[in-house]
Amino acid sequence: MYTDIRIDGESLDLSDNVRIPIDLFNPHLSYETIPNSRANIPNIPFSVRNQRIFEYAEMPQAGNDLYSYDCEIIYNGALVYHGKAYVKSANPLTGYQLEAGDDLGRFFGVYQDTVLTELDLGTLPRPETLPTVIDSDGESAFCFPTILNLDYYGTNGAMLDYSGYVNDYEAETGYTASGPKVPVIFVKFLLQQIAALTGIQLSGNFLTHPTWSKLLLTNWRAMDTDTEITVNKHVPAWTIPFLLLELRKVPNLELVFDTVQKKLSLNFWEEKLNASAVQDWTLKATPGHEKYPEFNRRLQLAFELDGGDSLMKDKPEIMGDYITSAGTTLGGDAIGLVKVPFRLTTFMSDLDIPRAKQTGVTKEFNQLSVTTAPRLLFWHGVIGDFPTALPELDNIGLYLNGPNGIAAKSWKRTEQLRKEMFYLKKGFVLTETDLALLDFTKPIHYNGLNYLVAHISGELPFNKEFICLLVKV
Repeated sequence: MYTDIRIDGESLDLSDNVRIPIDLFNPHLSYETIPNSRANIPNIPFSVRNQRIFEYAEMPQAGNDLYSYDCEIIYNGALVYHGKAYVKSANPLTGYQLEAGDDLGRFFGVYQDTVLTELDLGTLPRPETLPTVIDSDGESAFCFPTILNLDYYGTNGAMLDYSGYVNDYEAETGYTASGPKVPVIFVKFLLQQIAALTGIQLSGNFLTHPTWSKLLLTNWRAMDTDTEITVNKHVPAWTIPFLLLELRKVPNLELVFDTVQKKLSLNFWEEKLNASAVQDWTLKATPGHEKYPEFNRRLQLAFELDGGDSLMKDKPEIMGDYITSAGTTLGGDAIGLVKVPFRLTTFMSDLDIPRAKQTGVTKEFNQLSVTTAPRLLFWHGVIGDFPTALPELDNIGLYLNGPNGIAAKSWKRTEQLRKEMFYLKKGFVLTETDLALLDFTKPIHYNGLNYLVAHISGELPFNKEFICLLVKV
C-alpha cells in the first residue's frame, strides 16, 4: 500500500504512519450553500524537500504569504482526491499540517465577496440610434424590451410627458426620444463577463440551451445621458456566489466547480437524477445500518417578491407558491414542507407586455438611491409593434405553477426524489478505485435500491470501513 501526496505535481516526503482523514460531500443536494469536501493531513515531516515545496513556511522571515497549492492525494496509483491546499501550521520540530479542500470560498479569488455593482464588468458603446439588441463579440449582451411601469418617475411622470412605458418604441421610427431607456442584460453575457474578470472557464448545457440562453436579468437603471453602457450599473448588488445560487434554483442546475482547473460547469440537474447506477456496492457493505426518515418531503417553492412594486403588495395568484400536494403516497398527513425561496422572480404581463408599478432608478428627480430587486424574463425579439420580453418562451415559463412553470419543467424529478426520500447511514469497505470513480451526480447501487451518496467519511490508508450517508433516489 502506497500513499503519495503531490503538491503542485511534486511528491512530499511522508512519515511511515501517515493518516489522512477524508470528508467528501455531495455538492448538489443543498440549494442555499455548496458544501466543501476536505482532506486534512496532520503529520507531514519536516525535511529539506518539504521545506522547499512549502516555500519555507516555518520561517518567520518568510512573512505572512498564504500560498494555495494544487494538491493530489494518490493511493496505490489511484487519484482519490484533488483539490487546493494550504499550510495550516508549520513547526521545525514536529513538521507541517496541511488543509486540503475544494476551496469554494476562494473560487473567485479577490472578487469572491465583492458585489457585482462594484466589479469592473466592462462597458459597451451606446449607439447613436438605439437598436433592440446590442451585441458584444457576436453574443447578445443587452436588449431594450418595452415594459409598462406608470410609476417609474413617481408622481413626476407628467412633468416629462412620460408615456408610462420603459423603453417606449414605435414600429415606424424605433425607440422614442422621451422616457427612460433601460438596458436589460442577458444572463449568459453576464456570466461570461464574470468569467473573463475572474479568470474561470465556463461550460455546460444551460449556456447552450436554445431557450435558457435567451434569459434576461432585469433592472430599472436608466442610461440617462450616459454615452456608454456600463455593465455594473445594470446588475444587482449581489455577490457572484449569491447570484449563482439563486440562478441555480430557477432551471434547477448543478454547479460543478473545479478549483484546480478554474472551471465552472452549469448543467441541468433533473436529467442527472434518471441516470443508471454506475457502481454496485452491495458486496462491499459491512453488517448493520441506520435508517433515518425525512420528515419534510413536500416541496414549497416560494417567490420572495419585490416589495417596491405595488402590483406585488398583495401576492397575485399567478405569483403563488408551488406546494407538493399531501396524500397517502407520502406516508401520512404529518409530512412537512421544505421551503426553497426564490429571490429571482418575474413579472406579471398584460397584452404581451410585462408590467410593474414601482419607482425606477434614474438621475431624474434624484432617484439614483432607489433600490429594486432583479427579475427574469425571456427575450422574444420584436413581435408586432414592440420589442418583447415575457415570462414564457418555447413552453418554458418563469412562474412557479402551471404546466410550463418552474415546478413542472425543472423540479418534477427532484420533487419525486423528495417524496420517496430517506437516509441510510452505512459502512462500506471501499477501495482506492471506488473513490477515484466516485461521481456525486450518479447513483450507486446497494441491495436492490439506488442511492445518491450524500457524504463519505473515512481515512487513508484503507484499513477500515468508510461511513457513508446515502439518499434513496
